[in-house]
Formats: sequence, C-alpha cells, structure tokens
Amino acid sequence: MKRTRILLALLLGTFHIIATASRCNAAEVGDTQPTKLEIGDGSKWQFLNGPWTQDAGGVISPPNKPNLHGRAFYTTDDYADLTAEFEFNGNYRETGTGAAALIFRAKDANHFYMVYFPWGGQQLRAKHFWAQVMKVEGDGYLRGIKSVWVPGVPSETDRWFKVRLEVKGPTIELWVDGRHALRVTDDTYKQGAVGLAGYGWYFFRNVRIAGKKTPLKNWDAGQTIPVHHFTVGLSSENMPSGCLAPNGDVLLAAGNQLVRSKDKGRTWAKPETLPEKLGAITDYGNTIFRTSKGRLIAQLWQNREVTKKPVPEISISESTDNGQTWSDPVPSKVAEGWPAIPAKLTCYGPLLETADGSLLRFQLARAQAPNEPFTDVRTWGAIHCKAFAIRGTDGGKSWSAPIELDRPSWSGTPRGQVPGSLDFTEPTGVAIGNKVTVLIRPVYSPMMWQCWSDDAGATWDAATRATFPGYAQSMVRTRSGAILCAHRYPQYCVNVSRDDGLNWDAGTIIDYPAWAMGCMVEVEPDVVLATYMNAQRGMPLLAQLIRVTPSGIKPIPR
Repeated sequence: MKRTRILLALLLGTFHIIATASRCNAAEVGDTQPTKLEIGDGSKWQFLNGPWTQDAGGVISPPNKPNLHGRAFYTTDDYADLTAEFEFNGNYRETGTGAAALIFRAKDANHFYMVYFPWGGQQLRAKHFWAQVMKVEGDGYLRGIKSVWVPGVPSETDRWFKVRLEVKGPTIELWVDGRHALRVTDDTYKQGAVGLAGYGWYFFRNVRIAGKKTPLKNWDAGQTIPVHHFTVGLSSENMPSGCLAPNGDVLLAAGNQLVRSKDKGRTWAKPETLPEKLGAITDYGNTIFRTSKGRLIAQLWQNREVTKKPVPEISISESTDNGQTWSDPVPSKVAEGWPAIPAKLTCYGPLLETADGSLLRFQLARAQAPNEPFTDVRTWGAIHCKAFAIRGTDGGKSWSAPIELDRPSWSGTPRGQVPGSLDFTEPTGVAIGNKVTVLIRPVYSPMMWQCWSDDAGATWDAATRATFPGYAQSMVRTRSGAILCAHRYPQYCVNVSRDDGLNWDAGTIIDYPAWAMGCMVEVEPDVVLATYMNAQRGMPLLAQLIRVTPSGIKPIPR
C-alpha cells in the first residue's frame, strides 16, 4: 500500500510539472507574437525633432533635415524581455556621418538603452563596422556600455544590414548579418517602450518586436532632448587653439581673432583682433600655450616648403599681459636633419610640456612615393602618412629635428632603424610626468594608434593600437589624472582613461557635428572646456563644459 501511494504521488507530481510547463509554453507562444512597428498616422508614436514617415514599401524614414538627431518612441506597448529583428540602411550625406539605433526599455524619452550603429566617411573607407550598446540617463549624453568592431560585416552605405537583438533580464545580446556582435549585462532599466533613433540620414524596415508586452502607462510626452553646446565667437574655418592665461582667463584663438572668458568658459567677450605678426592661429600651424612657469607664448611655424629652406622657420612671440599684446616674434634655432620624405610636415595640436620643462609639438605628413598610381583614399592602403614630434628643452629657443613617433625594432635590427607606420595622421598627446602618451588618427586602422615615450619625448617605443576608433581628436589630462580624448566618430565622442592611458572606457557621445577638430582646456579642477568645429563650416565654433567625475563625464549647464 505504501509503495502504491508513493507511485501515485510521483505520477501526480509529474502530471503537475508537465501541465505547468505546457501552460508556460502556451503563454510564451501567445505573448511573443511579433509586433511589426509601423508609423501609420503617427498616433501611436512620440517623435522628437520632427515626425517620421513610412512609404508604401514599408521603409521608415526620419525627418529629412541635415545635422539632426531624431528619436521615435512606440508608445503603445511596454516590454521587459524581448527579441527584436530589423533592417537598417545608412546614407552618406552632407554631414559625412550618421547612425541608426533601436531603442528598448525606455522609461521616457531620455532614459533608455539602445543598440547603435554609427558610420562616417573615413570609417567607411577604412572598412570596419562597429556596434554599440548605449545608455541614455536623462542628460542627453549617449554613454557607451560596450563598443565592438564586428569582423566579417562590410562597412558600407546604401546597404541593408540585418540585426537581431535579444534582451533577457540584464543580458543584452546582438547579431548583425548573422554574425555574433556582442553580449553585455546591465540592470539599470528593467522594462519600457521601444523605438527608433539615429543621426543624419538612415532608414529602417521590417522592424519586429517579440516578447511579453503590457500596455505602456504614464508616458511623459512632454520631454525634449537636452542640448549642451553653445557657440563661441570664432569661425569654424580654423581649428582653435586654447589655454588658460596667467590671470586665469580662458583664451581661445583661431585665425586672426582671440576670445576670452573671465568666468571659466561660461560667458565670452567679443572677439579681439590678433596682431598681424602672429599670422593665422590654428593648431595646424601657429598655436598659443601657457607653460608651467606662467609664460604665455605663441609658437609660429612656417614650413620649409614655404620658406624654401631645408628646415622650417619657427619663432616665439610672448605676451606679458594675458594676451592683450604680443612681442615681436623671436626666431628659434632649428636643428638640421629633416627627412626627405615626407618633404613637408604639418603641425597638429597644441604644444605639450613634460615635468622637466621639455616642450613637444607634433607633426604629420603624407609620405607618398613619386608616381604612385593609387591615390584614391577609398582604395584601402592607397594613402600613406607618418607622424613626428619636435622637441625643445630651453623654453622654445631651439628645436630638434623631427623624431618619428613609431620606433619599432625587428629581429637583428635595433630600434630606430626600421621605418615607422604609414598609417599615421594627426597626433595629440598628454604628459604624465616625463612619460608621454600620444593618440594618433589612423588612415585605415579600425582603432586609433597609441605611442609612448618614457623620456619626455626624446625617444619613442613601437606603436600599439588603442581600444577605440576615432578621428580628428583632441586630448587633455586633468588634475585628478583622468585623460579625455574627444574625437569624430562615433559622432562627437569622448573616451576616458583613468590609468594613464592604458585602458579606455566605451565612450560617451556628447554631440553630433561631423567636424570635430578642436581643443580641450581644463578651466578648473576636473572641469574641461571642449571646443570643436561646427558641422556648418561658416558658423561659429561649438563648445561644451564637461565635468569629470568618478562615475563618468557629465555636462555642465550654462
């Protein structure tokens, strides 16, 4: 009898388990019937920065406006776990850059996750495709949780990419064109609305969301996207140069004009005209700088191709009244030994000072062989460039010949006798005592290049690849030791290192202009003024104030 009761209990338990599983499976099947996102008359959507449309073929388009970041939220359903499948197509328009994204778990129009696919002109030519998971936390910045290069996926415009996204609990997993792209965990947002977003010109089709859904409640339809940039009265035709004057004024110069702020970048005076003897101030040539001893100087550069001499002409002008007036330029002594190829070197970025007082200025140049048949930059490997530094140890009275930044060795060949990389364009760096780390814009590499010197720029190690992509960058190291690199792609992005440049975060998109060339100045402890060129080149420069905190960078409202 006892054995019979045990057998009966086991049978009843098994029946209960099977029945429960059957109910669960039925519920999952019923709840995961995919919803196809369609714009329709727009009544089920909230649009930010203009309405979206859908054509007869089912292609969804954002507002047809240049230099615009748009968002569209489907405000009918609320999802926790979900599977999304969709296609997107990116277009290369007048801004030269773009992005497409799918939003999920949106609490409102400024708190959500999204999978983000950026593109840009140089990235397309260099043939590397990137996928990102971003988190938006209310202040308008797009913070990277993870960013990966997806091997095997071509990087092209006017091409439909197929995407699959699976979200289960804190796990986010992504595939592109059948290739696994990334897997990451984050538990900030548990559930919310889905939607579409992007920058520039892009399209979606066949957007399907599967998962257990409930009606979306308490959606705030009154929000807008925060914007933190402001304009500074200098033209975007020139890359700016900036520093703090000895009295604490923030100075920015571009072309023949200088602007100053007496309140750490919050407000700006009208532009002042610089004396003709300073020439055009641009970080592609002449630049202003304040040394650790409080000297406010301008380094003036005339390339040897212009001067018709074997070395360029370099001179120093100095201001003793915080940039109100400037001395006549004093010629510097320039060492012989400049390379035959490249024949013309162009300066890039500001002066850099190490702990021992050494000054460094970086250069780049195209190193093309004579009669090279392949000159189209879209042909991978067609364009060759090198990067160098010149060094002064006496306050700018004299300068060394160019020192190549990539100094590889080889089996049986000592360092310095092997030519350096041909993939280097614009170098910028920061000093960590007498150690220097430089990030270099690549021509074709999927990541930026990074070079190191342990002796204040006198010698350099072999180049390495950094962990993130970027072009047209500027850098600063704050008093707390954080290193910020602001750059073009994806959009206008800032990556941060907190271990002296060894490791970098996944990046934070803070704006969308295509032209990122600019400068970064720490205006007070861990507050950085980032200035960058406007996508509309004839318009004034753009700028933002950024606070560096232990948890990341944050915008400072003006």
